[in-house]
Amino acid sequence: MHLLNPLFLLGILGVALPVLIHLMGRRRAPLYHFAAIDFILRSQKRIEARLKLQHLLLFLLRAGVILLLALALAKPLLQERGLALAPVGASSSNVFIIDNSFSMNYQTGESTLLAQAKARARELVASLSPSDEGCVLATHSAAGGLSAAGGLTSDRARLLESLDCIDPSFYSTPINPSLEKALSLLNGSRKELKRVFLFTDLTQNSWREPQDLGDSFKKATAFLHIIDTARGQPLSNLAITALESSYDWTRKDGKVHLKATIQNFSDVHVKDLLVRVGWGDRPTTNGKGAAQGFLDLPPHSQAVKEFLLDTPGEAVLWGCVEIVESADGGLVADNQRYFALPSVKDMSVLVIDGAPSIYLYQCESFYLERALNPARLHHSYIKPTVIIPKEIPSARFKDFDLVILANVEELPSQKVAELTSYVKEGGRVLFSLGNNVRTEYYNTSLGELVPKLRMAVESPKESGGLSLGPIDTSHPILRVFAGESSALLGASKFYKVFLIEPQTTGSVSTVLSYSNGAPALLEMSCGKGRSMLFTSTFDRDWTDLPVKPIFLPLIQQICLYLTGNLIEVGPGGVIVGQEWEMPLFQEDAPMEVLDPGGNLFSPSIKSHPSRAMVVSQTNCPGIYRIKRMV
Repeated sequence: MHLLNPLFLLGILGVALPVLIHLMGRRRAPLYHFAAIDFILRSQKRIEARLKLQHLLLFLLRAGVILLLALALAKPLLQERGLALAPVGASSSNVFIIDNSFSMNYQTGESTLLAQAKARARELVASLSPSDEGCVLATHSAAGGLSAAGGLTSDRARLLESLDCIDPSFYSTPINPSLEKALSLLNGSRKELKRVFLFTDLTQNSWREPQDLGDSFKKATAFLHIIDTARGQPLSNLAITALESSYDWTRKDGKVHLKATIQNFSDVHVKDLLVRVGWGDRPTTNGKGAAQGFLDLPPHSQAVKEFLLDTPGEAVLWGCVEIVESADGGLVADNQRYFALPSVKDMSVLVIDGAPSIYLYQCESFYLERALNPARLHHSYIKPTVIIPKEIPSARFKDFDLVILANVEELPSQKVAELTSYVKEGGRVLFSLGNNVRTEYYNTSLGELVPKLRMAVESPKESGGLSLGPIDTSHPILRVFAGESSALLGASKFYKVFLIEPQTTGSVSTVLSYSNGAPALLEMSCGKGRSMLFTSTFDRDWTDLPVKPIFLPLIQQICLYLTGNLIEVGPGGVIVGQEWEMPLFQEDAPMEVLDPGGNLFSPSIKSHPSRAMVVSQTNCPGIYRIKRMV
């Protein structure tokens, strides 16, 4: 409790008046000295005891009236926490710190903790005298940092306007920088009284009280008043604390696997909690690909809910998992969690089968075609067209995004020139080798598109053959195989491969190697285009790779990379305000980022140590989409 007019406490001395009146007005019962009136004496004692009680009550009543009058004139000020204020009439400098961190979005009744903090701050601003000055300080502005509205001012309308402009944020707020900013503002003030009013919910992750906090306020001769907007009540809550999303390439049903971790931060056992998921910004129970399930959560526990979600036919590959709470209140903002998967445009691929057969499974393109379009799905973004050697003269390479030559013996001379021109002008071509390949023809006719071949060498099955490895998952094609999936690549066996002449120029790079160090997959630039060479077969003649689960994602990753469709999703665990990078492996057009609020901004590009796009304006949760500028 604080007193605005402590001098009026001298009025408490007036309590002495009832004491004097009491002493002067005491009545004593008269004494009668008669031995025969014992009965009368006993009666007088009862009367005297009753009079004493009446006088005591009357004394307390008179003293209480004077005491309350003195306290009323002293104008006591009740506050939840703080130090004594200065004497009445002293002009003051005041800093009102409003904690607008993520936890202040907590809903209690019909308003949030932030709304309640702003309402209580308005009352204090309205009580300032004309000689007082103040400043409103938000712990987070729209740009993600501290925001002081113009410094100290005596304009109360301006202070109230500053309070109205404070919006909720999604940041976890350390309080100490706000207190340091408030002290720096007060150090420049010449007012006699300096005060800091901090409105916060005192959550554990926000408040870190340093040891020198009290010394800093004593040095600045400032008073700190902490207003607990939560009023000391526990803030129970349900939240999605983690979300893992993945597309399992080895599955043939095209399902997306989701694992959502939901935590119960309360003392109540939550039963039949509805959790639903769907594509787009908001899940719907009847939307395409939507799913839902129920969870039971004991107090202060967590559980994992898993979903297998059908991918939508369109290219919108982002979605949302949501907790559907039956009761109002809580921290509603963390009831949602977003996920994203790569989305690509449709690609047309020409596959030239250099070893066709009357037996379908013996064709060179049998496994390759199914890897490009699993189960011949109509909505697949890769559209393969398979032709045999005699159909090559009628093929138009420019009509396709990618051309694959699978164990092709040779091309007509005019088609060699057409294919070379196609690649130099920006086309993409992928070669795989086999028994039909002649090193002399490839080195002379296709030397601009493939590295120089040496010879095919065998590795007997008795010796175990060759495998792929070591795997460098930093390359964009192999990034999806990081972790446990890298072991799947090494499980394939190769019993015959082509050797490559040592490279003397920097235009050829090795993407994959065999266990003996020989190149398995090479990349080569040619004009504006690009070519790749796989030194074994895409059928089972020389390797068992086509029947391994890793074959499908490997082929699709190669196609996506060659056609420029390998768009990587940013890290899913980025916290609001955290900077993240996305590697850039090709010279892309200028890009812009569309944030969840519909605002466009340009990311920064760094070149060292590796070329990457840097996104730092992550002020709100949701999906951030990259748009290439034409």
